[in-house]
Amino acid sequence: MTKTIYIDGLKVEVTKKRIKRMNMRITEPEGRILISAPYIVTDREIIAFVRSKRSWIDNGVQRVRRKAAAHPEPADAAEKERRRADLKRRIAARLPEIERRTGLRANGWTVRDMHTRWGSCNTRTHHLNFSLMLATRSDMELDYVILHELVHTVIPGHGKDFYALMDRFMPGWKNIRIGLKY
Repeated sequence: MTKTIYIDGLKVEVTKKRIKRMNMRITEPEGRILISAPYIVTDREIIAFVRSKRSWIDNGVQRVRRKAAAHPEPADAAEKERRRADLKRRIAARLPEIERRTGLRANGWTVRDMHTRWGSCNTRTHHLNFSLMLATRSDMELDYVILHELVHTVIPGHGKDFYALMDRFMPGWKNIRIGLKY
């Protein structure tokens, strides 16, 4: 059972479940505050919990709103498909150039509707996935994500060898990454 309560101006959706402890999350892209709580927890305990986490909540809601503003949701399915087609065209143009320059190779790539990461690499198959959110980002930011995922085809983790290759192929990558943090 889910109920909505208002705590110090915050709208909080509370769901009681068979769990041991309370947990909270902020949804993307709308910034809803959701709490799951054990059946035995009282409203007074929930209110105290929310108040104790107020700074975390405020920061999280701001982060979600900044992200939503930087990556507006397409107005309709046609707009989303236009963005997808445009991003695929950009990747198809940039990926071979970066592969040629670095000597790194992908065994295929896909554009996915990912909201929590810019890209991913299957280190076993060397298949790359790129977030549709990249459709709103610059070519330089796209190149950074492509390179980042290509480097994962030879170095799975984020250790010193990974960063050494990033430095070798894109010396200013750290500044580009800062821009991608929203």
